[in-house]
Amino acid sequence: MDSFELGRLTDHDFEVVCRDLFSDILGVPLEIFPRGRDRGIDLRHTGPAGTTIVQCKHWPRATQKTLIGRLIKDELRKVRVLAPDRYIVATTVGLTVDGKEKLRSAFAPYVRSTGDLYGVDEIVAELLRRPDLVRRHFRLWLSSTAVLHTVLNQDQYLRSSWLQKRLQGVADTFVPHEGFERAKQLLDTQQVCVIAGTPGVGKTTVALMLAAWLMGNGYEVHEISQDVDEIGTLWRDDTRQVFLYDDFLGRTTLDAPLNKNEDNRLLSVIREIQETPGKALVMTTRDYLLEHARLRHDRLAEPDVSDAVSVIRLTDLDLRVRGQILYNHVHHSSLPPGDKRRFADPAVWRPVVQHRNFNPRLVEETLRLSARRGQDVAAAMLENLDDPRRVWERIVENELTDEAVHMLEVLFTFRSAPLDDLEESWHWYRKEMDQAADGRTFRRALQLLDGTMVSVEQGRVAFHNPSIEDYVRFHLNVGRAHFLELIRAIVQGEQLRRLVAAGRLADGAGILAGLREHELAVAAAVREMEEDVGSGLFDEDESLSTHLKWVLETAELLDSASLAAYVMQETLSPSSHLQPISHLVSLANSLDVSPLVPQEHAERFREEVADMIHAELLESAEVGDWYRSSTLYDQLHSIPSALVREPVTQDLVRCALQELRRLAAEPEREPRVENLELMEELVDFLWEQGAEDELPEEFATVQDRAERVRAAREAERNERLRQHQAQWAPVEHSDTARDRALVTELMRKLDDTR
Repeated sequence: MDSFELGRLTDHDFEVVCRDLFSDILGVPLEIFPRGRDRGIDLRHTGPAGTTIVQCKHWPRATQKTLIGRLIKDELRKVRVLAPDRYIVATTVGLTVDGKEKLRSAFAPYVRSTGDLYGVDEIVAELLRRPDLVRRHFRLWLSSTAVLHTVLNQDQYLRSSWLQKRLQGVADTFVPHEGFERAKQLLDTQQVCVIAGTPGVGKTTVALMLAAWLMGNGYEVHEISQDVDEIGTLWRDDTRQVFLYDDFLGRTTLDAPLNKNEDNRLLSVIREIQETPGKALVMTTRDYLLEHARLRHDRLAEPDVSDAVSVIRLTDLDLRVRGQILYNHVHHSSLPPGDKRRFADPAVWRPVVQHRNFNPRLVEETLRLSARRGQDVAAAMLENLDDPRRVWERIVENELTDEAVHMLEVLFTFRSAPLDDLEESWHWYRKEMDQAADGRTFRRALQLLDGTMVSVEQGRVAFHNPSIEDYVRFHLNVGRAHFLELIRAIVQGEQLRRLVAAGRLADGAGILAGLREHELAVAAAVREMEEDVGSGLFDEDESLSTHLKWVLETAELLDSASLAAYVMQETLSPSSHLQPISHLVSLANSLDVSPLVPQEHAERFREEVADMIHAELLESAEVGDWYRSSTLYDQLHSIPSALVREPVTQDLVRCALQELRRLAAEPEREPRVENLELMEELVDFLWEQGAEDELPEEFATVQDRAERVRAAREAERNERLRQHQAQWAPVEHSDTARDRALVTELMRKLDDTR
């Protein structure tokens, strides 16, 4: 850490840093003094040896001449009235020997020597001697030029253009709070952190700052944009890496809670990262999505995931933190100076920070949009907090062109889309409505939205933030889109899946009504999806069976006989293109309980699937593939069958004993955690079949190894949990009056905006 860019600190940040720094230098506690505007005290200590005042002047762009003139003009009279025993000046302005001597002479006898005058160079030197103090102040740590050089400029550490664009702005406005500290502690102890919270509370901001923190310690940061499999592609054994997976459960439950088999793969990755030094994983999600996903994916309720969850609550944003968030956003915004100064008035800022709907994202978006449109930003902010939907409603419904609104409606069906796919779908949407759909009109609409409503990066278009996506969903739900034409404009299967998922939401009744009204168009779109599904399969993740199961669920949602007929046509027999078998079993069980499928059709399909599993089970047991045989055995028992087939238990026991011999004969070493489930499954099966005495020594050896791994993992998890609970035991609430005074002083600094 070679230097600091103290200009990145806010005035309040600088005062807090000086309080801790000079408390250490002087060996006495200093308080930030909530003063009246005319008293001239920033930091103060009063004790038997008298009163010491530290004056903090955070003027990074001022010259020495300006600083000296302002101090003598504005502060000298106040100092003479206060008559402290010692007066110290700390400033982000550089001071020369002559400049210090001029100040010492002017403020004598209160400034004892030029050693009591700390310019930026002296402050940086003192901070460099105290690395622990620097690390306690996150923004100060981030202001280190070495850290900034790493975070913002070195491509070998930052592997995402999105992160490069976001980090600078986030670093300027971020306010560390208890929720951030909890998340950081979890990451320190577990190397994995799942940040959950309500929309707009600051989950992504916390994730970015955790990534920046690790970057300062030599980690590469990689953004995971689509699927957890990207981690395996990016993984390098000899490199420190942190993987940032924002919105890993989707943004509004419009996506499947997890893609394909991602719950299993995600759990494997979490365990691998927790056991590998130099790796870290940070994920974010809305808290209600996490709870919903846990109900559908048992693996997400396992301790490996649940112990790593840190929920950011609105209560983490207490009055002091809210005030700092508002100050930072106003201070760094592009508002005219006069608009910024308005927020120094308590009548303006107090209703904002105390508002029940206070939300950092709403604050940020209101300032960004108001600066562009020249409106009364203070009034707009309160109106948007009263009705959060309003921030986008006025723009979408009153200010955008039709072609731009149509682009938002189409983009909603993608969430994010390659530019070519978006243009193609938009083109057909506009053609269905007999509207101009040429390339020039498309580019003009995109230009209008870019930077305000959407972002365009590396040939992909996405919503600028989730709140815009939420509003467009509302826009569709209340019937403001051309629903039939939107369905007919679908060019990718994912678009229809998104619309159907939106219709399933508790507040998606309008979208569901539109899908039901145009059920025949939906059925036509489904038939066109088959080619897309067939060309994009992953052997163990997705198949035509999973697609048909989704179609059947959609048929039941829409009460669609035509969709049910399509599924029955495709399931006349369980042919190989519908595999893997686990998907076939799931599809068979769905057919069994569907009110739209005749029972005889469901029974015929189910029995054929059972025959297929039985045949493969016998074959796997014959070649000694225990784990494949065990999986098939479970699948066979999960699909009810009326037919009697050749017994397989004897073959399976023989196969399991072969595997037991192999495991017991392996050299003695600590078994890996990921093998625990497999060992437990083998031991449990032999126990259930009464075969543990067939090979008693081998059985005892494998059972002992499984017990040791289980005990070690449980002890490690309990210790992490104990440390986390001890770190974040309930604390007393902060002093509201003190916090109000601190925020008042902080906001008054906006009066100095030039």
